[in-house]
Parts: sequence; C-alpha cells; structure tokens
Amino acid sequence: MNTTAPTKTWTKTAERPLRSAAKSLGVYLFAHFVGVPVPWKAVRQTDGKALLAHEHERLLVLAAAGEQVPPVVAFDGDAMVTGDVGTTLEHLLHRIPAADRLPLMCAASADLAGFHARGHWHGGAQARNLTWDGHRFARIDFEERLHPGLPLETVQRYDALQLVFSLARFLEPLGPQAVQAVLNAYRDTWSQSRPEAPPAASLQAFLRPLLPRLRRIDRLASWSTRLDGSRELIRLRTVLEGMTAFVEEARG
Repeated sequence: MNTTAPTKTWTKTAERPLRSAAKSLGVYLFAHFVGVPVPWKAVRQTDGKALLAHEHERLLVLAAAGEQVPPVVAFDGDAMVTGDVGTTLEHLLHRIPAADRLPLMCAASADLAGFHARGHWHGGAQARNLTWDGHRFARIDFEERLHPGLPLETVQRYDALQLVFSLARFLEPLGPQAVQAVLNAYRDTWSQSRPEAPPAASLQAFLRPLLPRLRRIDRLASWSTRLDGSRELIRLRTVLEGMTAFVEEARG
C-alpha cells in the first residue's frame, strides 16, 4: 500500500466526458465475442458521479488490501484527486529498447496473475491502465462495473485477454512465441499461487473456445486485399498463433 505523500497528483471529475454510445457498443460486442457476457448497463456510462464513487470505493478497498493503486488524496463526490503511480506500461514500451520489451511484458502478465490469485480483478487491464515506476507495477482506472454481475474467474480471464490484445502491437514484431511467453508468465504465476484451482478455471480453458472465432475473423478478412495486409490483421494473426500454441501446450 502507498504510504508516502504523493508529489504529483491527478484529478478526475464527475463532469468529464464519458464513454460514448458507439464506443460502449464496441466494448459490449468485443466482450461478448470473446465469451464474456457483460450486461449493457455495465459498459454504457451515463452517470459520472456514480462511476467516480464506484472507482473511489474500489481504490480504497484495494489499497486496504495492500495492492498497488493510486492513493486517494481527496474525494468530495464531484471530484477525486489521486497520487501518481508511475508511467503507463504502454508509454514505456514505446520508449524502451526493443530487446527490453518482452521481459517487461512478461513481468506485467505475471503481476496481473498474482493480483488475480489474491482474489482481485481490474476490469480494464489494458497496458494503458498499468503503470511501472521502476520498482513495481500499479493499476489505474477502476470505473468498470463487471463484478459481481459476472463471476470473478470470468472477469479475471477477461483481464488477461485485455492485456494480451493491448500488447499486440509490441508482440507482433517478436512473433507468436512472444505471445506464448506472455501467456506462460500469467499461467505459471497463477498455477504457483493457486495450485488448488480446478482446470476449468485456467486461462487455457477460457481461450480454447475463443480460437475458432478468431480464426473465422482471419478467414473472412483474408478475402479483402485491403484487410489482408493490414497491421491490425497481422497483429491478430500473431496473437492467434501464440494463443493456439499456448492452448495446445496444455493438451500435450
């Protein structure tokens, strides 16, 4: 838990722009596509004060549990001031040498697994919402309201998937084996922390039914000359190959 007074702070207000209906629909469709049946009301943001109060509560609970989250400096219902917890992983990956990226991504994946093994969930586990201060990872942005509406294990696996897809642009140049390495880092930490967890709770079990859906997207997109060579599809194929190797390894 953070105990020192922050020297840099951030302010979030209830009057800030919320997620648009179009973006909410995109989040909703993606979640359902990957097998996470999030309710529409959980992704459609309409009440800034309620979202701010929800995030405030989550930050207090996680801080009390000893997790690395921004310390709440002030909260009055309309605004929340939090301390800084470092540079986002996404920003760091753009800045550091290419050779240093995979170890940092694997460390982030393992850290997420440890966070999950301690019984927590994020809801927005993309690289932009994970920070690194040179010593430890921390998590920011806890507005999502996915649990208890969805089972904890489902939301945790969704977190892992969000992280991997958000790293796709950095993983693609390294090849499918890098995707597999990031997934292995999550699996290994989870298995060491939760050896009693049933096989059905594993990340491999969550990903297995998703692979055919991703392959269908790949096949459909390959019919288009424009899409077939797009960066997005190339990244998707890299992630798909890495996920397939990860899942097949569990069967071997």
